[in-house]
Amino acid sequence: MDPDNANRVQWLLEHRHSSRAPYDPAWRVTDAELERIVEAARWAPTAHNMQNFRLVVVDDRDVLDRLGKIRSTVSATFIAENYRQLSWSPEQLAERKTGILGTTFPATWRTDDPAQVPTHESRLLAEVIAGAPTLIIALFDPTKRAPASEGDVLGMISLGCVLENIWLAAHVSHLDVQVVSAFSGDGAESEIRRVLDVPEPWRVAFALRVGHAVGPTNQPRVRRLPADFVGRNRFL
Repeated sequence: MDPDNANRVQWLLEHRHSSRAPYDPAWRVTDAELERIVEAARWAPTAHNMQNFRLVVVDDRDVLDRLGKIRSTVSATFIAENYRQLSWSPEQLAERKTGILGTTFPATWRTDDPAQVPTHESRLLAEVIAGAPTLIIALFDPTKRAPASEGDVLGMISLGCVLENIWLAAHVSHLDVQVVSAFSGDGAESEIRRVLDVPEPWRVAFALRVGHAVGPTNQPRVRRLPADFVGRNRFL
């Protein structure tokens, strides 16, 4: 690979980030940008080339509003386990090199004390859509799986490849992106499938909100050093 291209690829990988700020609903994603994203998804590697996914692009304001009225349940298990990934200052995050800042989550999510964790928490999807003019919802058929892949682990990895390709293609177009896992959560998914006319047996894998952020788009970025996770010819 040409060194200049290699540097561009490295820059792209290092600067891709999750944009959690509200998005400008008036700043539309263009058809050319969507075409580039879809092409990236089309060429994502999938186990046995099964291509077991479909995408639904939602950019109609009425449909976005209908999705926004759906309430998503946040489980106590999620809140307790999410807490373990949180740091409470940029300095602590830099020292740990993994996880995210706890200040990005509601106060009721900042505990792993069983007595304090809400038994049920919910929010409208409008809160997580936060003005995004476009959603890309990835679906998969759970009745199919990669051969001899327990729990369809290879199929889930394939969906991750689709996700990464979409994200990088969007980043090339200077679009902001955030994964919205709430779209596949209990309570919300069945309503989402109804609004989008998704037939059985297709299920929601993940959603991405895509657009242009109107505030700070990312937290401090931390990663482990190669020496922390790479073994040569043996485990670390």
